[in-house]
Amino acid sequence: MAQSNEEIWCDALPDDVVVMILSLLPPKPFFRFKCVSKSWLALSSRALRLNKLLPPTLLGFFYETPSRSPHNIGFTIISNGVRKLDATLGLSKYDEFQIHDCCNGLVLVTSRISQPSFRSQNMYVYNLATRKRTSIELLPQEHFEDEAYDEVFSLAFDPQYELQFHVVCFRQWHKERWSSDNIFLTFSSDSGTWQRGGNLECVSKIAHKSKGTYLDGRLHRVTEEHEIASVDPNNNTCLVTKFDFPGLSQNGISEIGQSRGVLHFMFLNESHMMSIWVLENDDQQNWILKHQLSLEEMLVNASFQNIKLHPGKDVIFARGKFGRILSIDLINGKESEFYYLYYPSCSQFWLYMHCFLV
Repeated sequence: MAQSNEEIWCDALPDDVVVMILSLLPPKPFFRFKCVSKSWLALSSRALRLNKLLPPTLLGFFYETPSRSPHNIGFTIISNGVRKLDATLGLSKYDEFQIHDCCNGLVLVTSRISQPSFRSQNMYVYNLATRKRTSIELLPQEHFEDEAYDEVFSLAFDPQYELQFHVVCFRQWHKERWSSDNIFLTFSSDSGTWQRGGNLECVSKIAHKSKGTYLDGRLHRVTEEHEIASVDPNNNTCLVTKFDFPGLSQNGISEIGQSRGVLHFMFLNESHMMSIWVLENDDQQNWILKHQLSLEEMLVNASFQNIKLHPGKDVIFARGKFGRILSIDLINGKESEFYYLYYPSCSQFWLYMHCFLV
């Protein structure tokens, strides 16, 4: 079969040059290119990590049901042509599980088998698109004068930055007097091992209800005092950002997210006023107030304990009553009912994007 002019042109150039050209293409010609042959598909996979014109596409919502049964994971798909997803995460033989995080198509989950004669606990990262499951080594437990601690896990993965993923564990002691011993640990899919990081220099603990975001090689989580803890899992370092924004109070709800590759810090105060700052200059930590709108009228239909930012638009999502997801336009402040979750009582939901690279 004769080669097309495009195939002859591609074969005549070094792979690195082709990858660089592909990284500059807009979506339509990029995806036409990757469908030509297996070799072109491999080149396009490399180019995807460099192409800033191809933001992740929001395909739907992924959520955990109250029963935590492996057969009761919920998906609400909002994009046509998405194949049926494995709602058991490949964990159908387990009694129960806990979803810790979902990041760019990967899910971090702990599964358990609890039987009279046998008990087992495992941690996995699961790719919903490829159905590939990677086992994560469980962390050894620590004992410090019989005091207890919490572990908060986050998943850090961005195929446009690197193909390996990281798991970050924030280990926080219950008693405030041991807060100086709060630490973070990081797991790398390349090495397959955990590494101990430094101490968390935060005033307070990482907020459990916040899920944070991963951008440009840093995992960002907010604390109970509305600080931002930014962990670089490759270098095992943590930077804490403290804000002095007007109107920032302890009783409000905060979250950190990203849209179009820019960090957004969201804060909802006691008067139900939502303020959103964006980071314009990372080196100088120059945060600018971009949006401010009242959500008081929307509280009748929504709970803002779990807020998500659209990855490519000025839109936030909040869990509404009776299992609804509400979409709120940050430009005009308009609210629209988006989709229904099958289980109205679920509290946590994540945005879902496909990933076929790992």
